[in-house]
Parts: sequence; structure tokens; C-alpha cells
Amino acid sequence: MLRKIAWSWRGLSLGVVLCLVWACQGPQPAGSRGGDVFQGENVFKRNTETPAPPDLLGPQSTRGTGEQRLLVAAVRFPDVAPRVSLDRIRRRVTEELSDYVKAQSYGLARVTSDFVGWVSLPEPLAAYRISPDNFKVDRTRVRKLIEDAMTAMEDRVDFTRYQNMLIVPGAATVPGKGYGMMCYCANPGMLTGVRGNPRFVTLRSKGGREFSGGVFVGTENAPLGMFAHDFLHALGGVHADGRLVP
Repeated sequence: MLRKIAWSWRGLSLGVVLCLVWACQGPQPAGSRGGDVFQGENVFKRNTETPAPPDLLGPQSTRGTGEQRLLVAAVRFPDVAPRVSLDRIRRRVTEELSDYVKAQSYGLARVTSDFVGWVSLPEPLAAYRISPDNFKVDRTRVRKLIEDAMTAMEDRVDFTRYQNMLIVPGAATVPGKGYGMMCYCANPGMLTGVRGNPRFVTLRSKGGREFSGGVFVGTENAPLGMFAHDFLHALGGVHADGRLVP
């Protein structure tokens, strides 16, 4: 019995040694025993010809990192009384939105906001109201909202200091009522249409002040998630004839 055990251990030790030798050998000539097991050089050829793994993340935004200076304007219409307090709007679209972007970007993006409100628009709500359907939105009304807001602020705001702008209409809204749509990205987006070839366009106040950065719009009662969603459209920008954040 002892002899059998001794031989068993000896056989096991030899097997381990042979495995180590095979593992450390170079490629075997074709037709040799090693070639039969490892298929000669083919196993090494397969390894070197394996294609690189695909880029699972795809193209990455270069404009959505670092400090993001955001101009926030809460606007009101002459015929509509806002229902949400200015302080509540400010906290949601500055403090809460900033915390959200910082957390979701793992600190790669940080939002510095300047809040202006209330900004009075010159015409009643009906002149700015839009369809709740993305594909039926009148882009001239989107432009009118933003440029009228810019005109009302142009004497006190330097638009060149900001990469992005948020317009907050002071009108309680559900789909088809109030302003018409609770939240959307205008630039890139509604100003050129969300299908086909969305791109950044230049907006101008009546005094000639220009802004070509990201613009998104969210009503006073839009939840934080909607603000964040459309802000990310703006932060992503455009790539290959489409928004990088779909």
C-alpha cells in the first residue's frame, strides 16, 4: 500500500512538471506531438490576429466636461401669474440640477449657475405657446421665446460668459396646456428640428447680442429629471448629423 501511494505521488509530480514544461515551450513544429496538441504556430497566429474589441462607449462629448457656466432666466408672461415661487425655481434649477450633473458625471462636469428672474416678456402666453408633439413644434415660437428673453436681459447680462442657457417659463404646464410642453432642448434641437440634422444655431437679441451655446427650456413645474434630461442633450452636442445624447 505504501509503495502504491509513493508511486501515485511520483506520478502526480511528474504530471505537474510536464505541464509546466509544455506551458513554457515555444511553438511546436507542425506534425509533431506538440503541433498536434497546440496546432503548431496557429494558436499564436490566432491570438495576434484577434480583432480589437469594439468601442462600446462610442464617441464621447468634449464639451460636456469641466466647468459649465449656465445662465438661468425665469420668464413670465403679462397675462399669466406664476404658481411656483421664484426661490423654489432657483433651488431646483441651480442647486439641485448642479448636484445631479456632478453626481452623474462622477465629478467630470460641474455647473456654475447665474440666476435671473423674473424676466418680463413683451407678449401674452399665446404668442409663445407650442405643441406638445416634438415633431409639430413651431420653431419660430421657440426662437421668439429665447430671443425675447435675451432682449429683456441684454442690458444686464454678458452672454459670452456662458456655455449654456436655461429658460424657465412661469406657467404651470401639462401636455397641451399652459406653455404646451414642459421641457425640451432648443439648441441643438427644436430650433432646427430633432430629426434630420440638428445643430447649434446663433440667437440674437434686438440689440445685437448673440448666443450660440446650448439652450434648453423647462417650465416652472417641470421635475428635476426633465431639466437634467434636456440639459444633457445640450452638453452632449452634435456628432455625425445627430445629437450625441439621443
